[in-house]
Amino acid sequence: MFLAFVVTAAVVSKTLQKVYVTESTLLVALPADRASFDSVQASQAIARSYADIIESPNVAQLVANRVPEGDRGDILGASTFEPVEQTQLLRISVEDPSPERAQQVANAWADVVSEYARERLQSTTGATVTVADRAPLPTAPDRPKPTIYTLVAGLFGLALGLALAFLRDRLDRRLRTSDDVEERFDVPVLARIVRRGRSDHSVTAFREAFRILRTNLQFASGGGQLRSIAVTSSQEGEGKTTSVAQLANSFAEVGMRAIVVEADFRRPALQKEMMPDRDEPLRPGFSNYLVEAADLDDVIFPSGRPNIDLIPAGPLPPSPSALLESRRGRSAVRDLYNEADIVLIDCPPLTIGADASVIAGWVDGVILIVDLQSSTHESVREALRQLEAVQAPVLGLVLNRDRGAEPSSYDYYTPITTEASKQSKARAGSGSSSR
Repeated sequence: MFLAFVVTAAVVSKTLQKVYVTESTLLVALPADRASFDSVQASQAIARSYADIIESPNVAQLVANRVPEGDRGDILGASTFEPVEQTQLLRISVEDPSPERAQQVANAWADVVSEYARERLQSTTGATVTVADRAPLPTAPDRPKPTIYTLVAGLFGLALGLALAFLRDRLDRRLRTSDDVEERFDVPVLARIVRRGRSDHSVTAFREAFRILRTNLQFASGGGQLRSIAVTSSQEGEGKTTSVAQLANSFAEVGMRAIVVEADFRRPALQKEMMPDRDEPLRPGFSNYLVEAADLDDVIFPSGRPNIDLIPAGPLPPSPSALLESRRGRSAVRDLYNEADIVLIDCPPLTIGADASVIAGWVDGVILIVDLQSSTHESVREALRQLEAVQAPVLGLVLNRDRGAEPSSYDYYTPITTEASKQSKARAGSGSSSR
């Protein structure tokens, strides 16, 4: 707002037409032989009366007749008449885009008024009107004043900008930083996930954040064995599906066999995340298993990644929450313990139906993904309230797209490639090819 006001004021003031102002001054006085305190006060009163009289169109027409291409209306609009307080002076001020014309009109007023008063008013008032000071030629425009305009606009813009920033801060309910989350919710933050970029450095930082999450989950379980985890969010688009896939990778890296379950029957996206090269949905899927139309071995598919298997969603049911509450739904996770070391379930958002609340009762722990670019205090609070209502074992929060978790903190994990190492690799490559 500050910059907008300053730039606008500077540009506009430069384009405004320049206006020059000059003044002529008249002296209204009674004869010297009548000089007294009362006569001076009378002269001041006459000067005030003359200020009203000379504004008449008739006098303005006399001035217009003395000015080339003079127009009575324009001359009246550009002229002001003001008696100087506590004096017998009458000041005539004229403004015009041309300094020469402003001077000419101001002096014409002085001449016409002094002649008009001598011919028509002096016999009645006894006062003489003389030109005390003729109008000088103005050398600089009276306005616009770019510096002053820009300064005033900057002050207004700064005040308005501060007011809007304060108002936005008060009305914006989004969670911006990890400090906001820790202050508002009595739930531990398990990991802070940086935004995934395209560079090797950014990818390394992104993956390392999930390794930290894997390690923290071992302590979040309170010493018990953590075999199944449901991952959900307060609203869609917060990164829960990506988090499930990356968390499965981190468990697989340490030799644990992981099964990821696509339990979001409303907008399934886990298969695409895990197997981007396969366009056709895998069949049968989790929904087939829940309706007892397929066995467990039939719905487990290799993901193409070491130690990770996938259970796809299958055909989308008309009532997902009812299907999840079926007999097989209540025992599904326990059945999967024989097939994997860790079971990760991609749940729909908590604000969409009761699906995630049902699944939360199956597992050893629940992770709530919080997107620091879109999550609000109310949405996270409502999600935690829903999980608390079903007595779900909430392990903690994972902060996604956290700008405060700078990738630079992961520099230690990024391999350093120097020019010497490049040359060494090149020599080694050429040597092996020669052999």
